[in-house]
Amino acid sequence: MTTKKLKRLTIILTILLIAITFLIIYKHYQRYNQEYNATKTYEETSKDHKKIGELKTVVDANNHDIEEVNRYLEQVKFNGTAAVFENGQLKLNKGYGMKNFKEDEKNRADTLYLIGSSQKFTTGLMLKQLVNEKKLNMNDPVTKYLPWFKTTQPITLNQLMQHKSGLYKYSASPQYKSLDEAVHAIQEKGIEPKYYNKNRYNDANYLVLSRVIEEATSKSYVKNFENRLANPYNLNFTAFFNDTDYQNNMAIGYKKDKTSSNPVKQTPNILDQYYGAGNLFMAPYDMGQLILSLQKNEIFDDKITQPLLHESLTSQYPEPYRYGFYSLPDKNRINGGFFGQVFTAYFNNKYIIVLGTNYENSQTNNEKKIKHIYYDILKQGGPYNIVGQKY
Repeated sequence: MTTKKLKRLTIILTILLIAITFLIIYKHYQRYNQEYNATKTYEETSKDHKKIGELKTVVDANNHDIEEVNRYLEQVKFNGTAAVFENGQLKLNKGYGMKNFKEDEKNRADTLYLIGSSQKFTTGLMLKQLVNEKKLNMNDPVTKYLPWFKTTQPITLNQLMQHKSGLYKYSASPQYKSLDEAVHAIQEKGIEPKYYNKNRYNDANYLVLSRVIEEATSKSYVKNFENRLANPYNLNFTAFFNDTDYQNNMAIGYKKDKTSSNPVKQTPNILDQYYGAGNLFMAPYDMGQLILSLQKNEIFDDKITQPLLHESLTSQYPEPYRYGFYSLPDKNRINGGFFGQVFTAYFNNKYIIVLGTNYENSQTNNEKKIKHIYYDILKQGGPYNIVGQKY
C-alpha cells in the first residue's frame, strides 16, 4: 500500500470514528434531554395538583347492604381500599390490611394504588375529548400524527383503541427510559400478521395512543392528564408513579411467595415508559368520582356519554371494549393489574364499586370479591346496557 493510499485510508477511518463518536454523544444527549424534560414536566404539573389533606373512613351504619360489604371484606381479609357509591352518594370508603408490611403501615381510605391497565380508561377519556375538539379523528392512520410510525399494514387510531392493530405484544425493558423510546421500540417490532385487525389485548396500543395525544396537543401526557381530568374533576388523590408529593400515600405491591406464603415486595422498574397504560396511582374514591362525573354528563354531553357507556355491537361501538373499559349487558367494568396491585371497578346507574388491592392474599382474587359484592350482596346484574342497537 502506497503512502498516499495509507494517508487516504487514515483520513477515512478518522472521519468514520468522529462520526461514530458524534452519533454516540448525540444519542446520550437525546436521552438526557428526554429525561430532563420529563422531570421538568412533573415539577411543573405537581405545582398545579390540588391536595386536600386526607380522606376520612366512611361506613354507612344505616345501610344494611353496605355493612354487609364491610363485613365480607373483613372476613376474606381483603388487603386494600374499597369505595362504594350508591345513587351518587359515598357509602363506603375504607382501608383494609397493610400498605407497607415492613413498616407496619395500614391501608387507609386515601391510600393510592397502582391502577395498571385501568389507566387506559383515563387515556380513553382524553382521546374522546380530543375527538370532540376535532384535534383527532379515530379513523386516521397513526402516521398522520407520528409520521415515522411506519408499519407493513396501515394502523388507525380506532384499531389501536379496540386492540385490533396486530402489533407485537409489548415487552417492557428497563432499557427504555421514556414513552417515546417505548413507542419507537413498538414501531421497530411492527405487526404480527396473523393478529392484524383481530382482537388481542396489548399494552402497545395505548402506549402509541398516549404518544399520539402528546403530538396532537404539543403537550406531555402528564400535562394533558392534569389539565383535562385531574384538575377539572378534583382528582386530589391521584398521582403519577414519580410524584414525590404523594409517595407516602402510595401502597407497595406484594405477591405471595409460593413456598412460604409470605408477601414479597414488588419493585416496579419500567413505569417511566408506561404513560397512558399503567403508571398512574389512584385512590378508589377518585376513580369513583371520575366515573360519577362521566355518568352525570360533566365530561361529555348526554348524546356522547350515553352511547359510550351503554351501547355495544353497533357500528359506533362494535365491541364491548371501548376507550379503556367494557360495556357489558349488566354493568360497565374497568380493570388493571401491575406489580402485585390490582384495581377493579364495576358500575351501573345505581352503584359504583371500586376495589384497589396491593396484595391478593387468598384464592378469592379482586375480581371474585367485586363480583360477590355486586351480584350477591348488592343484588345487581339485571339488564342495564343495550346490546346490538343504537342508544
